[in-house]
Amino acid sequence: MKKVVLLSMTAFIAVILGIIAWVFVSYFINSQAEDRNAKEFIEEKYGMEVKIVDEKPADFVDFHTYQMAPTEQEDVVFTVEVSEENYSTIYRDDYKAVRKEHELHQQVEKLMPQIERIGFSASSPDERVEHVVKDMRTGEAVHWLNLKTDKSYETIERAEIEELKSLLDLQRENNIDVQKIIIESKREEHFVVLDMREMGEVQSIEDVEKYVIGSDLRLAGERMQAKWQDAAAQAETERFRFHDQWNDQWISCHQVNDAGDCVNLLANVTFSPGELSRQNPHLEEDLDAIFNFFDSIEPKLMTVDLVMVDPEREGDPVRFFLKERKNYESTQQLIDDLVKE
Repeated sequence: MKKVVLLSMTAFIAVILGIIAWVFVSYFINSQAEDRNAKEFIEEKYGMEVKIVDEKPADFVDFHTYQMAPTEQEDVVFTVEVSEENYSTIYRDDYKAVRKEHELHQQVEKLMPQIERIGFSASSPDERVEHVVKDMRTGEAVHWLNLKTDKSYETIERAEIEELKSLLDLQRENNIDVQKIIIESKREEHFVVLDMREMGEVQSIEDVEKYVIGSDLRLAGERMQAKWQDAAAQAETERFRFHDQWNDQWISCHQVNDAGDCVNLLANVTFSPGELSRQNPHLEEDLDAIFNFFDSIEPKLMTVDLVMVDPEREGDPVRFFLKERKNYESTQQLIDDLVKE
């Protein structure tokens, strides 16, 4: 009896071990077949021999992916994504985008002496040219060139615009096929982005200046404040000034026109303690001075979001859009409605 039980247990264990071995062998065979199919698909698609560098199984988030590289160019490592759709195996890859990035690296490497003479330096070799694939189904990708400058870019001066124009000319003359050039300041947390897809009509230095200022609302606000600071100072009285107690910039630009001029903005005005009040006998005169200043700006402003503060009214600013003045018959009526005692 004991021998029968022992034989039965031995047979059962042998069957279990056989099943486990079969599962592992089948998985290994299937895995090898999947690897071979993916590799053969890419080789046939691009007419080159490749090798598998790495593999990542599918999980709840990502598809089954391979890292592959051409056998004759092993530093060009690209991704192959494998998915099952409608009972068919679909292979998608970013080889063209990665190969293009590799070619751009080589092109930019040769052009670096010219780029440095203009006034720019390169990021680290691995970050000099980068890309992101927007859609693996189509292979559409965006490539960009990363450069650095010793300039602060806190403001953009004419000499810096001339450098950007020279860089743009170099890019066009040598057909550096990137969608963006990003120039980062080494000194400050400021940068300039030149988007080639938006710059087809940008030709002159003036065009470059309009583009750079217009694409960075911070710069647009700074340029407008600098342009109109003297006129603002002349409009001020002893009871108020154009000023933001928390920021050097009292203008915050929200929109520019085609010429790069700020036409939609938020403006801060600070009154002396107790003067933003109906008790101020000159408040109507002060507000008219503020309104007249903004009305005098050319080109005409589309929107002015006016914020007026008084240290004695902390946390209780007077804020309204200047176009709302049309709702009042007079400045005094506006004061009666918006300003507390």
